[in-house]
Amino acid sequence: MNAQLTPQAIGIGALAGAATALLCLGIAGGSALAVVLFFISPVPLMLAGLGFGLKSALAGAFVAVAGTVVFANGMVAALVALAIAAPACASAYWLNLARPAEEIGGPQGHLAWYPLADVLLAIALITGLAYSVLGAMIGFGPEIAAELADELVLRFQTTNPDIVFTPEGKESLRAFLETWIPLFQPFIWMLALTLSIYISLAVAQRSGLVKRPREDWPMALRMPRNATFAFLAALLAGFAPGMIGHAGSSFAGALAAGFVMAGFAMAHARSRGMPGRFFILLLAYLSVLFVAVTAIFFFIAGAFGAGRHIPLTPANSSNQTPRQDD
Repeated sequence: MNAQLTPQAIGIGALAGAATALLCLGIAGGSALAVVLFFISPVPLMLAGLGFGLKSALAGAFVAVAGTVVFANGMVAALVALAIAAPACASAYWLNLARPAEEIGGPQGHLAWYPLADVLLAIALITGLAYSVLGAMIGFGPEIAAELADELVLRFQTTNPDIVFTPEGKESLRAFLETWIPLFQPFIWMLALTLSIYISLAVAQRSGLVKRPREDWPMALRMPRNATFAFLAALLAGFAPGMIGHAGSSFAGALAAGFVMAGFAMAHARSRGMPGRFFILLLAYLSVLFVAVTAIFFFIAGAFGAGRHIPLTPANSSNQTPRQDD
């Protein structure tokens, strides 16, 4: 990684920020492709941070936020700043960190890189905080949930006029939305951020922009053990009324996504060499897609399989100074 702040690094960061802003603004088009591109909008900023340092990524974050303020509005800019730019810059910074392996009991003459598990925990916490703040900014609560419920009912009835919703049915839908939206949104976004990390690392490593070694993701994608306690605390807070409950649900949703992904990673790792592995994994994904409750089994596996995988490289093969970025 080039950690020096140069005009080139600033320029690349600015271009990355502009790309992120365009990917975010494109979702207004409403097409399926625009939605897909929105979910990988953190990638340009992550690449700038991985390849040219934290300050390059921060320059890009400024451009992305400024662009959405000018061409959209303040709420969209807040979403970009909190849910996209912040985790993108932070993850790129942590993924570039390394220190002498002997400091943590490893072999001499090697560098130990910041564990992917710790990056995922930190990103989950940032995601939970982002959606907590965004929820407070829009005042999410029974009133907004009721408006969403009315909008959904209207769309259902426009599509099929024979559908009739009783007042009790509308109230049940409102309660469902109020309970699950704060949990579901950060859950999905945590999945998107992890995919962006994977794509960014793959591109940066192929391009020679980073010294971090390639990792075996089925073995490395785990949550650290202390994430279990964070999830339990967030889950308990989620039962509180008002914004405390909203914040607790946001953190719980993001952390739950990390454990579910860890469970799937364990399935990938343990099915290696098994006959019919492709169909086993396909069935696992389809089961969650069509019967969402089966995700609980992968969550449990991820929680009990918590741990850290620390990648090592020979110190003399890297020109990067340990524990420094910019």
